[in-house]
Amino acid sequence: MLFLTVGLSFLLSIKTEFIVSVLQRIFPVMTQQFLQLIVDLAEKRGMFGVIGLVISFYFATSIFTSLHTAFQHLFGGREESIKKRAFVYIFGIPIFSILLFTISVLHNIISIILNAIKSTKAWVIVAKTFGLVHLNFLLQIFTNVGFIVQFLSFLLMLLVIYQYLAPHHIKKVSVILYVSLIIASILFGISLMFNRYILLISKANPIYGALSGIFAFLAWIYIIYSIILIGGRMLYYLEFQFCKTKSL
Repeated sequence: MLFLTVGLSFLLSIKTEFIVSVLQRIFPVMTQQFLQLIVDLAEKRGMFGVIGLVISFYFATSIFTSLHTAFQHLFGGREESIKKRAFVYIFGIPIFSILLFTISVLHNIISIILNAIKSTKAWVIVAKTFGLVHLNFLLQIFTNVGFIVQFLSFLLMLLVIYQYLAPHHIKKVSVILYVSLIIASILFGISLMFNRYILLISKANPIYGALSGIFAFLAWIYIIYSIILIGGRMLYYLEFQFCKTKSL
């Protein structure tokens, strides 16, 4: 987030309000105050200029290098070429930034499509039908733009992570897509539960809720990281299972 915000702050045509709105859609768990703090720090050229951009790039890269190292251990310490490591170090952040931009564009496209569908007569009939059988909440869930974009975000990121960071020899993209779908579904469910927990705990006790939210957020990151590694282990067993038949 810090790298993206510092980088965006160099574009004079982008306003602070736009940066905050984009980051809120990409990182819905973060609060308005925290996002505004990062934006304010990024706009202070004395502290966060080119040096700040380089430093934030260096520390943000550790997300991908640590995942890459963890995947190597999952695959039995499989060594990879220096070119692959350099690719992860140099292009991890730019590719991830492009993915986030793509997710932001998807959000706008899906919003336009859903608004167009909801304006049709067929939608009115479908909504009435779901209302009669008391399943209107399902319709709201499956047509929620935020939920759709969040799930697609998990899916796209996992697909890229498993395709380029995991040192597997699986050639079929469909196999990687299946694993990404399973892990994305699990991450999506955990994300919904975490958001629900934050809302409940903040209403129950605003003071202690804010403090516990920090530890819950750290636990949430740890759980997500572990689940992503489970997906890498699934790819390892799939590769081991089908290596004899050479079907992958």
